[in-house]
Amino acid sequence: MFIITALLVLTATTVEAQKLGVDWGIIAGANMADYKVKQLEGTPKWNDVKNDLGWQVGLMTSLNVGRLSIEPQIIYVHNKIKLTEGDQTTSVKGNSLDVPLLVSLRLLGPLRVMAGPVFTVLNDNKGLKDLSIDQLRSTCSYAVGLEARLFDKLRIDVRYNGQFKNKETAIGKVGVNTFALNLGYYF
Repeated sequence: MFIITALLVLTATTVEAQKLGVDWGIIAGANMADYKVKQLEGTPKWNDVKNDLGWQVGLMTSLNVGRLSIEPQIIYVHNKIKLTEGDQTTSVKGNSLDVPLLVSLRLLGPLRVMAGPVFTVLNDNKGLKDLSIDQLRSTCSYAVGLEARLFDKLRIDVRYNGQFKNKETAIGKVGVNTFALNLGYYF
């Protein structure tokens, strides 16, 4: 019985592997990070946090099985905020290397819904001396969004990246949520 089950699983896996389509390409877009800073005791009182438009660029793959796709990506993300304390304004620039592992499901025609974890493997910022390099963004967050594939080569997606919880930093408790609009091209 075990041998028959193993043969059936092996046959089904071989048939599915033949149906697996693999696409890869490039992706680039704009993002708007929404940084919220809540003052904690002993931290500066930031009376204004201004979020600026950022950008991102990276590589993407898509492992397609029927209506389902697994889409690992590597994206370099740049964003900037301005913090104001009284009369002093400080600009903080953040750079990170994000690795989203998205799963998308084709709904109708070229339209897909996607979701999955986002792992931040490198996080660097400039602008505040008391802020360590891993404080602004979580090392694990999530993304949800919509995607359209046009002409089997062009990808347009809009996504929301959110944190599971806010982080305590030298500037207070920081929450970061990002909206992004991306264009991609599959080779």
